[in-house]
Amino acid sequence: MAAKRVKLLDVAKAAGVSQGTASNAFGKPDLVRREVRDRIFAAAKDLGYRGPHVMARMLRTGKAGALGVVFPDNLEYAFSDPVAIELLRGIGRECARHGVNVMIISAENPQQAIAAVNNAAVDAFLVHCYSDNNDIISAIQRRNQPLISIDTDIAGAAGTVLLDDHAAAKTAAAHLLECGARKFAILSLQATEHDHFGPMNANRVGAASHRVVRERMAGYHDALQSAGIAPTDIIHVECDNHSEHSAKMTVEMLAQHPEIDGILAMSDVIAIGALDAARELGRKVPDDLKVIGIDGIVAGERTDPPLSSVRQDSVEKGRLAAEMALGEDTGRTIILETGLLVRGSTKTA
Repeated sequence: MAAKRVKLLDVAKAAGVSQGTASNAFGKPDLVRREVRDRIFAAAKDLGYRGPHVMARMLRTGKAGALGVVFPDNLEYAFSDPVAIELLRGIGRECARHGVNVMIISAENPQQAIAAVNNAAVDAFLVHCYSDNNDIISAIQRRNQPLISIDTDIAGAAGTVLLDDHAAAKTAAAHLLECGARKFAILSLQATEHDHFGPMNANRVGAASHRVVRERMAGYHDALQSAGIAPTDIIHVECDNHSEHSAKMTVEMLAQHPEIDGILAMSDVIAIGALDAARELGRKVPDDLKVIGIDGIVAGERTDPPLSSVRQDSVEKGRLAAEMALGEDTGRTIILETGLLVRGSTKTA
């Protein structure tokens, strides 16, 4: 027979206090004198009390006091990718202001992610870089809780925070044209949720399921076509968003297309790999190869040469998404602007 679960009322009786006082000791300790708290906690320890029941607290207050953040990649990515880290900083900053916690859910394993979503004691979900055509989003929507989409379009979202990706990419391409580049390669982020890395044909470019890839690709093409460069004259390569992988892909691409003199990388992480590849091949940057990324991460200041980029404020993006999830002002779409950072990878001093 299973042991009977110790209840808060049992702890209160053992400590000689009301159930409300015992509840405050765990949930609002500042309202309870220290000596009373100590007596309550000692009684809880003696009885083997495991703490307030999460679902019971939610039923009483209507709030879990936490937000769920869903990343499409593994948890290592969430804690190592510079943009993901900045995004989490912004979310954490706003949650701290409201006294709310954060639960991070990796969508790398869909079944595990769905189970986590179903059991998550959260008040809202923030979903980063996902399409709305998957079972995880459906599981979130069945919870009937606010869903805030970040850098993605999700039908029925309670709010959306986006970067103006089209303008960011158009700015990057226009800058390389201004610097004299004429033979271009685009190093793309992963276009769909299925692994496929290497050269991209027109069908693959057009089938991109991620909004960021679609918008940045369109921005690049618009700027280049305005200069008379057709999409068929551009080399497209899909990369994993890790510098080591993009370096490998860039070495292979430049070996096959040595005429390339301008690289448009969809992220700074990819661009840093392109700089490493150029160094390995003896290509001089920016003299005979110009490289620009998007994001404006701090690591770009320390590359050799320093990386030109189109900066976004990922901290503010995360803060705004959390603010929307925790506030009343939902139903909006916030589009953040970007700014060009000109450094040594595109222009000599």
